[in-house]
Amino acid sequence: MPTVSAPHVNIALDMVGFFVVLIIFAACVGEKVKQKRGSKYFLILLIVVMLALIADIVGWIGEGHPRLSTVTLISNTVAACLGEIVIISFMEYLCENLYENSKAAVFVLRIFRVLCLFSILYLVGNAFGEYAYRVDDLGHYVPVEDLIMVVLYFLFPLLSFLALILMALFANHTPVVSRISFVSYTVLPVVGIIWDQVTHGISLTYVTLALSALAIYTGIFIRRQDEYDRQEKALMISQINPHFTYNTLTAIASMCDSSPRQAKSLTIDFARYLRHNLDTLTCSDTIPFEKELEHVECYLRIEKARFRERLNVVYSIQCTDFRIPPLTVQPLVENAVKHGITKKAAGGTVRISAFSDEKHYVVEIIDDGVGFHTETASGKGDGHVGLSNVESRVKRMCRGTLDMKSTPGVGTRVTLTIPRRKGGKA
Repeated sequence: MPTVSAPHVNIALDMVGFFVVLIIFAACVGEKVKQKRGSKYFLILLIVVMLALIADIVGWIGEGHPRLSTVTLISNTVAACLGEIVIISFMEYLCENLYENSKAAVFVLRIFRVLCLFSILYLVGNAFGEYAYRVDDLGHYVPVEDLIMVVLYFLFPLLSFLALILMALFANHTPVVSRISFVSYTVLPVVGIIWDQVTHGISLTYVTLALSALAIYTGIFIRRQDEYDRQEKALMISQINPHFTYNTLTAIASMCDSSPRQAKSLTIDFARYLRHNLDTLTCSDTIPFEKELEHVECYLRIEKARFRERLNVVYSIQCTDFRIPPLTVQPLVENAVKHGITKKAAGGTVRISAFSDEKHYVVEIIDDGVGFHTETASGKGDGHVGLSNVESRVKRMCRGTLDMKSTPGVGTRVTLTIPRRKGGKA
């Protein structure tokens, strides 16, 4: 931290950086999403950056105050050590996202961990020996012309970030956009380090770390939105099921002569079923459970007309005064019919129940079909909405959970749990 006449500018910059990182951290913890890979390293990165910013703020507060010389020395030491840890956390995060299970990446990480440990020990030792930097009688931070300190403070971070850039650029099986994003995250701290070495005034090292964290979170947010878009597209495609449409129209045609009233009723159910699907494509909010239940009933009446005595349906609806994402219960019921009951020669029963307790609303779909091994269920393919899709939308839109239990030859139970909000509503 170079000596300046107005440290308040640096304090203000560090405080802005701290609150930016704090907001990102709160968002990540509150949403409980983060990323499939590297999430823990990103959270560690955020925590260490916040601590480094606090230490740097304390150091700037003590700048120019002789009585706080010890505080200034210790805070600068802590900030420098945390800066080294940030580099390793950054590298861990990048490797986890771009080089999963890579032996070469693990080897590089081990080398830099050793270098980081040596740097921290050297910096901590300076607090006692003051061989790299000190605080003079006027309370100013004064660097000492020490070759090792130059290597640790300047060359080691630059080499680390250079390694990060090279690792990002040459990552295998990684989209170019992702690689460029990781490079952009890395360039910011490099600019800050170089700035602090060639100028004396406003310090940017720790602020650029905060900006880098913001850039990473922005990338996570964009990728998460892309994932949501992919889920919505999968949802839309799944509801345009030509096989189900063909089978339904065939069933209606076969009833037109023998059972015209039933054909008319089934046509109305099919129209309502299609209307609900079309409404869902433009709906970005939760809907009343009653509306989703009507969709389920339309679907099951159509399937009942097709499979007759092979399909039995039992309802146990004790409450309906809550909201749920559209197309959550119906796809689960569809899975029960299509992959459970109809694959059983004798058919079976689907039981749909809804009830509540003091903290949750619960929806259960139980079938006594063929069952399956849950670890082999991908929830993808076969033209239906995957369980992971439903689970993700329930979690995102109303912080709910999905639990599935299945036993081959016995059946399947899927449980949706929606937490109550204040006032008792979902």
